[in-house]
Formats: sequence, structure tokens, C-alpha cells
Amino acid sequence: MPGGWKYAAASVIGTSHQKSREAVCQDSHAVEYLDHASALVAVVSDGAGSASHAHIGSRLTCEVVIGEAVAADPDRLFTEAFARDTVETIRGVLFEEAESQELTIRDFACTMLVVIVSSDQAAFWQVGDGAICIREAGSDTYRCVYWPEKGDYANVTCFVTDIRAQEETQVEVYRQELVELAVFSDGIERLALDFGAGEAHTGFFNGLFPHMRGLPEGLSEGLAKQIEGFLGSERVNKRTDDDKTLILASRLS
Repeated sequence: MPGGWKYAAASVIGTSHQKSREAVCQDSHAVEYLDHASALVAVVSDGAGSASHAHIGSRLTCEVVIGEAVAADPDRLFTEAFARDTVETIRGVLFEEAESQELTIRDFACTMLVVIVSSDQAAFWQVGDGAICIREAGSDTYRCVYWPEKGDYANVTCFVTDIRAQEETQVEVYRQELVELAVFSDGIERLALDFGAGEAHTGFFNGLFPHMRGLPEGLSEGLAKQIEGFLGSERVNKRTDDDKTLILASRLS
């Protein structure tokens, strides 16, 4: 059983990418409950718009994180070493993919956001932009774990394909009980984050999470369809033309 967690996710192509020749969503996501560790794993990866095979890079990044988590000892999941070792594993997989297609690893550039959460602790990893927002037990507000990384210039960020990705990965192990979390790509940063105040937009999340608190635990395909519809709506597309991914998870009733 998924430890009381109800969760759903969707990735939606942006209107700017719909107009391109490939018309492919470069975002990927994965969510899985690990019975052996009593932990939920959520991953979002956003392929770089300038990379020709970014959609493959983001998909492989999600697959590697889930695969490594499934195989890991439960105690190792919540360590900095596991995070950094997994980043190197991702880079190795992407190097192999690049060689097999006679490309460079930069052609698979993508960001990475990871949450691993159990009943009383969590691990957060981030490379690049996008954000992880959490609600702690006893709190009625949401906070952003890491403010989105933008590098030295606008629209410039870090990628798991970078040579210094392992050491530049932001990692935090959190010894508190979390009751709700959201993981999302930079396509909806302007909706979910208050850049003026430098904090999570609690009102945005209060409009989303109540819809899942009454659901049975586990993956909700119905809610995933609703998230997909929301991300692809005219209301959202008026604010952003980028690909968009959102994972929501709650333990509240």
C-alpha cells in the first residue's frame, strides 16, 4: 500500500513546441511508491530547448532515478551520497546513448528534480530550474525547497549533462513529516511561485490540493487527466508557452 499517499501527475507540450517541426514535449516525469522502503519517489526532468534530443534525455533521467531507487537499500535512499552517485549514473547512461547515436551528451541536456519521502523524512535533489514545494505537518502554508536555479543570465540554467553536475546538484535531507508536495518544471514557475515575495504561492496550491484529499491512496488516473487538462488550458497557456509538468502528492484526508 502507498503509505497513505495519493498522487497524480502530467506533462503537457507547450504551445511554442506545438508549432515546431518535431512537436514533442521535452518534459518527463515519474512517480512510484517503493514498498521495500515505504517511500514515495517523484521525479521531474525538463529537456533543454536548445538540445536536439532533450526529450530522450529527460525520459532517461526519470527512468534512471526510479531504477536506482527501486534497487537501493532503504537507508541509503536518504543520503547525499545516493543522490550524487545517481547523478553520475544518469550521466553515464546519457553518454552511452549519445555514443550509440553518434551525438554529444549535450544533445540530451535536461534538468532534474527529485523528492524521496517517507513518513518522517525526505530527500530533495535539484539540478537546474523548476521547483519543489512542500507542506509540513501542522502548517497551512507551502514553501519552496530551492529557489529555481537560473545561472548568471536569464533563461540559462544547469543540466545533468554538465561536467560538474555531480558536485553542483543541490541535495537536502529533511528530518520532518511532510503531508503534501508539488514538483514542477519551469513552465509553471510563474503560476506556482511568487517571485516578488520570493516564496511559494500558497493560494495556487490551495486551489489544487483539496481535489485530491478525498481520493483513495495510490495513483489517481482521473486526477492526472484533470491536471493534464489544467496545464493545457487557455488560462495557463496565456501565461506560458513552454512545456509544463506537475506532480502532486498528499497524505491528508
